[in-house]
Amino acid sequence: MKKLPKIYQNELKGKVHTNKEVFDSLKEDVKIEKTKENKKYNNNYDKLTVREKIKELINQNSYIFNTRVILYIDKEEKECQIAGVVNNHIITMDNEIIAIDDVKDIKILK
Repeated sequence: MKKLPKIYQNELKGKVHTNKEVFDSLKEDVKIEKTKENKKYNNNYDKLTVREKIKELINQNSYIFNTRVILYIDKEEKECQIAGVVNNHIITMDNEIIAIDDVKDIKILK
């Protein structure tokens, strides 16, 4: 039988860190600070009504849920992503159902 050549194997000179040190955010005390940034809006849709803005969002080249928007409902601002529109309601990615008639304005973030 023919003898095969040995395979080259590099020497391990340091400590091997294979899955022994893991960061777990639930166990660590991590503080996340929210800062209010100046949000940039897409001003191309300012003169449209709410329903026209929703129609433009649906008909855009990219998926609707990739676009971040701010919904103005009564006196509340809600930053979210729209998952879809069914009948007279907006469904967000957070599984909230919001009536289109309750929405006063929509700002589309860049």
